[in-house]
Amino acid sequence: MASVFASQVLSRRQLIQSLAAAIGVVDPAAMRRPGKAAVQSPEQAPSPNLAVPPGPVRWLQKATFGYNYFDLVALLSLPGANDDARWTNWVAAQLNPAAIDDSACDARVAGAGFTTLAKTLPQLWSQHHGNTANYTVRMQPIAEIECATTIRAVYSKRQLFEVMTDFWHDHFSTYGWDYDAGPLFVHYDRDVIRPNVFGNFRTMLEAVARSTTMMYYLDLYASTVAGPNENYARELIELHTLGAENYAGVMDPTDPSLPVGVIGDGLTARLKYVDEDVYESTRALTGWTIKNGHWQYPADNDGTFVFRDSAEWHDRFTKYVLNRRFAPDQGQQDGVKLFDLLAAHPGTANFIARKLCRRFVGDDPPPALVASIAQLFQNTWQAPDQLKQVTQALLTSSEFKNAWGTKIKRPFNALTGALRGTFAEFTPTLATYGTDWSTKDEINSRLQQAGQRKFYWPAPNGYPDRASAWASSGSLAMTWKMLVRLTEIHREVGYDGNRPYVIDVLGITTATFPAAADRTAANIVGYWCDVILGFRPEPVYTKAVDFLRQNAAPNEALTLNEVWAGGATPNLKNHYTQSRLRSTVALILCSPDALRR
Repeated sequence: MASVFASQVLSRRQLIQSLAAAIGVVDPAAMRRPGKAAVQSPEQAPSPNLAVPPGPVRWLQKATFGYNYFDLVALLSLPGANDDARWTNWVAAQLNPAAIDDSACDARVAGAGFTTLAKTLPQLWSQHHGNTANYTVRMQPIAEIECATTIRAVYSKRQLFEVMTDFWHDHFSTYGWDYDAGPLFVHYDRDVIRPNVFGNFRTMLEAVARSTTMMYYLDLYASTVAGPNENYARELIELHTLGAENYAGVMDPTDPSLPVGVIGDGLTARLKYVDEDVYESTRALTGWTIKNGHWQYPADNDGTFVFRDSAEWHDRFTKYVLNRRFAPDQGQQDGVKLFDLLAAHPGTANFIARKLCRRFVGDDPPPALVASIAQLFQNTWQAPDQLKQVTQALLTSSEFKNAWGTKIKRPFNALTGALRGTFAEFTPTLATYGTDWSTKDEINSRLQQAGQRKFYWPAPNGYPDRASAWASSGSLAMTWKMLVRLTEIHREVGYDGNRPYVIDVLGITTATFPAAADRTAANIVGYWCDVILGFRPEPVYTKAVDFLRQNAAPNEALTLNEVWAGGATPNLKNHYTQSRLRSTVALILCSPDALRR
């Protein structure tokens, strides 16, 4: 018995490792717990060379929350002599989201019954942050943003805008369910991140610093002369701007070995930061706080930003950051000058350019592309449409268009891609918030088990964006379980069998093939490969056909019923074919071709 169990475990581990390798994660160490010895398989098969989908399919897969057949039709209908020209026009249109008619998605959000999405910051402050007696009411804003974010990711026609909103939420990551930040998260998403997605990084940088959500999450609101708190200043430099890659270590800031160069504002500055720069930045930002009913200012209590210039709050003396001297008695301008310095710094340009290229091209993007995007980022650091220009350059680059399969979809992207590709009907709401277990609750729970429930990452560095971070047997297996469950789950919780599915696999299949004679395994699998993957790759297509047809011929019409075909001589081609059809779609959703990007 022990040997049988061991062989089963070995087979399961080998299966997960081989599937992970097919997706593009070939390092077996990524599939092991720390300290655990590698499982040696009898044969180490090489990673299969998966088929490459057509260019427009690849580009949509990477620049949206998942390939969608109707998006492809819309792209191919754009003016242009070839796919490259049409793609350039698609990117240009997506970079102007206000001109895109998104009324259908807006109506879906409006019809979900949310009540906090339009509330002002003072309203969120008084009605939710101020509610310490009812946790459900207190955290309603973050719960509604979580739902609205999923709706927009799946149904919005402004796909690139939603993708970039997701990127900047990761970059300026806050834990959405923080007790103090969660009640105000509507303001953070709506008024801080979204307005700046295609705007100016320097503007967004300061907006984030002044936001009540970030103030609480990284304790900037409590940083005073008597009690300076370096939490925000450290993440400002290490995560939001220069990045740890530009950290020189524990060194004297005047050490002559530290490199100095001209930055975006035309003046010189030190190119690497040391710990002293964090401490000096902390001093520059003392007094940046919020109106939270502090005992010194009890009448100021609406949750908005305020700068306290008094000697008890702001450090009025000289500061020295990256070889730049900040004159004494400059008040709030200390912080303004700090943000200018960091936004114009080439280290910031390189750090953010590399993150952007990593998101859209590959875990180890080409250095020439990173350098090109970084140069554009720095050259336009004062332009109001800086991030629009940078995004456009990246998505129209040959590196973006030629790269494929170097990334795997993170769990949230796998979810939204599956919902988009299967024309799912899923509008998460708070109809049963705090009471019954709903479909929305189950899906969020499965996302959490896979490791990427939205706004649920507790650390300020944001969700990881490398394949190895999502290729563990835990995360990958739970992502597969989530995708399989999507084909079986109902829009409403119930066990009477009459409630509609989130993905109406049977209804879509029969509507696509109204003539029963056309409902062959070959036709059905071909259709679902087309709408989910954008093409019919091998061996996915053939394996799925074989699974669906059982002992029928590939071109033999199937009876899509739900009956027992067992007995002494079981006729498997008629055996619970509706369930097998849903499982076939699940197989396609879990295939390496569906999870690569």
